[in-house]
Amino acid sequence: MDRRSFLGAIPLSAATLNLSAISKSAETPEPAGDSPDWPLVPPGVDYFTREKMQSLVETSVSLNGISYEVVAYNFPSWHPSPAMEKYFGKGWTEFETVRHAKPWFEAEIQPKRPLWGMYDSSVPGSFNEADPEWAAREIDLASGSGINAFMIDWYWHMGMQFYQEQLEQGFLKAANTQKMKFAVMWANHNWPNCYPAPLKGREAILYPQTYSDADMDRVADYLIEHYFTQPNYWQIGGQPVFAIFNIDGDAGILRHFGVEKLRAAFDRMRNRAAKAGLKGVHIQASHVYRAGKTPLKDAGFDSATHYHTFGGGPPGKTTEYAAAIAKGINLWKETAPQLDLPYFPDCPVGWDNSPRYGSNAHMVTNRTPDQYELQLLAAKYFVAGRGTRPPIIFLSAWNEWTEDHCLLPDLIYGYSFLDAVRRQFVG
Repeated sequence: MDRRSFLGAIPLSAATLNLSAISKSAETPEPAGDSPDWPLVPPGVDYFTREKMQSLVETSVSLNGISYEVVAYNFPSWHPSPAMEKYFGKGWTEFETVRHAKPWFEAEIQPKRPLWGMYDSSVPGSFNEADPEWAAREIDLASGSGINAFMIDWYWHMGMQFYQEQLEQGFLKAANTQKMKFAVMWANHNWPNCYPAPLKGREAILYPQTYSDADMDRVADYLIEHYFTQPNYWQIGGQPVFAIFNIDGDAGILRHFGVEKLRAAFDRMRNRAAKAGLKGVHIQASHVYRAGKTPLKDAGFDSATHYHTFGGGPPGKTTEYAAAIAKGINLWKETAPQLDLPYFPDCPVGWDNSPRYGSNAHMVTNRTPDQYELQLLAAKYFVAGRGTRPPIIFLSAWNEWTEDHCLLPDLIYGYSFLDAVRRQFVG
């Protein structure tokens, strides 16, 4: 079997897969195209082809001269953090959940294994993203692959933080930190115990998300002091970007404050930033809202996107990757015209939360790097066609191992998804 057919067959059957590692030279697919032998598609498997992409986005627009900004979401749970050690023991990381993953669905490839290894407290020098040397390695890989910034999940529950060690002890102290920009997304949701979870919706809540006016001011002061004034903090229009995940869902920030009080809190944040010498704050809605119904602009938001356009899904079910990509593109097309704010598309690598939820999970099957590359190309056309400025494309995600959307290399796909990013945004 030639390399192109071999790679096309990689994800299609867990039962026939017998790989311990794939060298980088063998994992780089050909550019996305129309060649009939790439990929090798078995009977009954839908595929996201160039023709399907062309049916969903306008591809006659020119991409020439557009310098896209590429931002990858980053989930920093791959190092010990006291807030989690409190419940799960010294040295615990979410890699423990990855280690115990197993296949629950037909065609599911579990467990996934990071090519660079997993954190192990008994092994000196093992993967620890809060170590500046490890952070430097990730920065080199991401920046060399065409990713301009990390949007790092940030956890603040009434003044208590966790998982900030990756950013504050690792990324910001890396010798090469200036090679890459960063911003934070407040992951403002109740934190459940899903390691593993009994059933979706029945998890114990380890850290509930709550709000107050005084705490919002503390959030603003902390962001300004520790992040916004960093020279490599990511900006839009000269303003540091502060993203918020949960707008209108359960424990959502708008649901708690209402429009007027939330806008007032954002105004106070912007005023504090101005007093610190900044040009204000660009506040972005990242996910949980209803396009055309949630009053994002009135509440003080400046832009919007969707963190993972096909995450979640019906429990105990599977969806083909081709259908999931199409669903995401249709979400871009439905959402953008209903907002009076700039809207930026997101391109998910995949989805499978069975390491956390077992048979109650939802899984996207048969993902491949060439389909992902066509999704990236669709995002470029979508942004170009709408004339969105700045031309930003999000990627979900850099390292969501327990949800199977990872650009970091693993033992199945190697660097192939990152290579797709590099081809589209570096050349």
